[in-house]
Amino acid sequence: MPGKTIIIDKYGLFLGVKDGIFQIRGKNKQGKPEVLAKIPPGEVDSIIISVPGATISAAAVVLAEKHGIDLVFINNYKPVARLIPATYGSSMNTWIKQLKTFSNPQARRDIAVAIVDGKIHNQRTLLRIYHKNMVLRGDQRNAGKLLEILRMIDRAWGKLSDTTDWREAALVEAEAAKYYWRGIRTLIPRQLGFRKRLKKWDILPSQPPDPFNTALNIAYSILAKETWKATFTANLNPYIGFLHAHRPGRLSLVYDLMEEFRTPAVDRPLVKLARQKTTLIKQLNPDTPEETRRKTVHQLFREIKNTLYNTKPPLANQIQTQARRLAETIRTGKPYKPYKMKG
Repeated sequence: MPGKTIIIDKYGLFLGVKDGIFQIRGKNKQGKPEVLAKIPPGEVDSIIISVPGATISAAAVVLAEKHGIDLVFINNYKPVARLIPATYGSSMNTWIKQLKTFSNPQARRDIAVAIVDGKIHNQRTLLRIYHKNMVLRGDQRNAGKLLEILRMIDRAWGKLSDTTDWREAALVEAEAAKYYWRGIRTLIPRQLGFRKRLKKWDILPSQPPDPFNTALNIAYSILAKETWKATFTANLNPYIGFLHAHRPGRLSLVYDLMEEFRTPAVDRPLVKLARQKTTLIKQLNPDTPEETRRKTVHQLFREIKNTLYNTKPPLANQIQTQARRLAETIRTGKPYKPYKMKG
C-alpha cells in the first residue's frame, strides 16, 4: 500500500521536524500558531508543496532524502522542482546514449511514433468503452456521434505509419487529440461547461477554465510528478525527449512518458467522476469558497493516487516499467513498446 502524501497548499504553513517526525505548523481558526499535524516519515511516500507562501525547513529536506521521500514543488498545477539525490550523477552513461538517440533522426522518429501509437490506442479504447455502453443502453443518438468520432480518430491514426520524423508524429497526435476531446465532450455533463481541452496558452486571465479543465490540470500535475520520478528511477535525463520539442528547462522526456498514461491515469477516472459526482467537479469553479475548493483539490489528489496505486497491476508500477523499457531502447536500440490499456 502507498504511504501518505503531505500536501502543503496553504499560505503560511510550515513543514518542519521535531524528534525525527514531520510537523506541519500553521494558525488555528483563532489565528494562533499551533502544530496542525505530526507525521512519522515512515508513513510518507511523497511531499507536495504547491504554494509559494509556504515554507520547509532544511531538517525536513534532509529527513525526506534519508527516507527516500519524493519531495516536489508545484506551481499552477505544474511540477517545477524536486529533491534529487547527489548520487544521481552516476546516470551519465545512459544520458550520453540518450543524447545520441535524440540526435539520430530515425531513432527519434521511431520512439516518437511508438509513444503516439500508444496514446491514440488508449484514447480510442476509452471512447470505445463508452460507445459500447451507449449501445447497450439503447442510446443510439450519442452512440452514433461517438462512432463517427472514433472513425475520425482511426483516420488520423492511420497516418502515423507514414510519418518521416518526430514532428510529423506530433502532428498526428494533435489531430487525433482534437477528435478525442470532441468525444470526451459528449461524455461530460453540460453543466460543467466543458467545450474543449484548454492548453495553458488558451487560458486568458479574464476567462478562467471550466472546472473539468481545471480538474484535468490538477490531475496531470500528479501524473507528471509520478512520471518525473520514474525517469530518475530509470536513470534517464528528464530534459531530453523524443516527441516533445527540446526547450531549456522543459521536462520533455517526462511529457513524452506521460502521453501513454494520460488516458488511463487521469482522463478515465475524471470522466467517471464528472458523470457520477458532477457537483464535486463544479466546486473547482473560481467563485467557490477557498476552503471548499482546497478540499476538492485534496479529493482529486486522492482519486488519482488511488488510480495510480490501487489498480491491478498498479499504474504507478507500469509507469516505472515504461521508463525502464525506454532506457533499454536507448541503451540497446531495441524497439520501444508503448503501454496500451485494455478495454
